[in-house]
Amino acid sequence: MNKIKMASPLYIVREDCERDLAGVLKKLAQIGFDGIEFLGFFGHTAEEVKQMLAENRLEALGNHVPYAELTANADDIFAFHKTVGCRYLTVAELPLNDFSVVSTVLDDLAVKAAAHEIRLLYHNHDQELTEKTDGQQNLAYIMDHTKAETLALEPDLGWIAIGGGDPGHYLQTYADRCPVIHLKDYFTTDHSKLGRVREFVPARGTAERGYFEFRPTGYGVLNLPVLMPLCLACEPEWMVMDHDLAYERDSYDDLKISLEMVRTLLAMH
Repeated sequence: MNKIKMASPLYIVREDCERDLAGVLKKLAQIGFDGIEFLGFFGHTAEEVKQMLAENRLEALGNHVPYAELTANADDIFAFHKTVGCRYLTVAELPLNDFSVVSTVLDDLAVKAAAHEIRLLYHNHDQELTEKTDGQQNLAYIMDHTKAETLALEPDLGWIAIGGGDPGHYLQTYADRCPVIHLKDYFTTDHSKLGRVREFVPARGTAERGYFEFRPTGYGVLNLPVLMPLCLACEPEWMVMDHDLAYERDSYDDLKISLEMVRTLLAMH
């Protein structure tokens, strides 16, 4: 297996990115990340972002783009991301109504993406596990109604578990479709009390919501020692220390200890 690369998401430091994207990328490179998964480009041109990455010896993993934007302006969007150096593009806000049409559109988009050496991904949150279509969890429905060559899965293991799903099941079922894996971690005393987590973030959950909080990777209740062999069986190119909130902690410290934990776990395999 090739060396798995480690990427930082930008969500947890998005406010810093608005002020000084170049400074954020420099900090993340100093922490030791190999690349970045973008959350937009904060007003910068593709050439500017490419230069920032080069100056910090970072790779561009990819970016998240809503389905509606992508279908309206696919060629320009793919060209922009190719200039930045993105190998992946995550399709966000995918509609599930009339999905036979949506899946056909995704087929066409995947062909256009491949022409720019980009692969389409789908990244889940908790609602894809709590909500169902035709009796299936929406995440399974999306993957089972698209082609492997069209849409790869970017499983967020934490959100799968938060939504009441089984991360191991998804890793095993779609092992050949997981080139990028998100390792979100969290804490709760009782999964049955969580409900929709987004109803109370950015605050922590109260006792009535199982004391939920996001945690650095490896410091929560996600059983990463058990899940890591399943992750490795997918032969991913990237792992992302996905992280939403540090609360009163320093976001960069959280990202640093997340990265160190994942590298420690990988060294044991």
